[in-house]
Amino acid sequence: GRRLVGKVAIVTGAASGIGAETARLFARHGAKVLLTDSNAALGESVAKEIVGSGGTAAFALQDVGDEARWQAVVARAEQLYGRLDILCNIAGISGRDPKMNIQPGATAGPRLAEQSLEHWNWVMGINATGVFLGSKAAIAAMQRAGGGSIINISSICGIVGSHANAAYH
Repeated sequence: GRRLVGKVAIVTGAASGIGAETARLFARHGAKVLLTDSNAALGESVAKEIVGSGGTAAFALQDVGDEARWQAVVARAEQLYGRLDILCNIAGISGRDPKMNIQPGATAGPRLAEQSLEHWNWVMGINATGVFLGSKAAIAAMQRAGGGSIINISSICGIVGSHANAAYH
């Protein structure tokens, strides 16, 4: 059955991958979904696809590391749909340098000793601080709605390490 009828969800990282599929699934189950991402073209496309298939969806440009932007996104969800019940923190980056080959003997990202503080902060700002800021911004709206669910999606790399890319792991 449709398990999310009457629920309103914000889904970050919703322009592609797990975020886009989560937004589609929530909409199929009856949720009104506010998709957010830093990629406006892809995010708008997924939102239009959901609406075209009978769901309720809109898109908002997002920078999960920006606290003021989070407040605006939560306010937009309440403005559009009257409440907020679900926050899915899915936005994330690997931080890998696309010029670095992923193959035996080569690193997938900078080794810890070569990693800059700027790179570390960039990855952590999206993957960790973004989750904190989103959760913080959603609490009051969820309290107004009588409760809610915060779902944080992470990689298996939060449990297992590798020889490179320390910030992601």
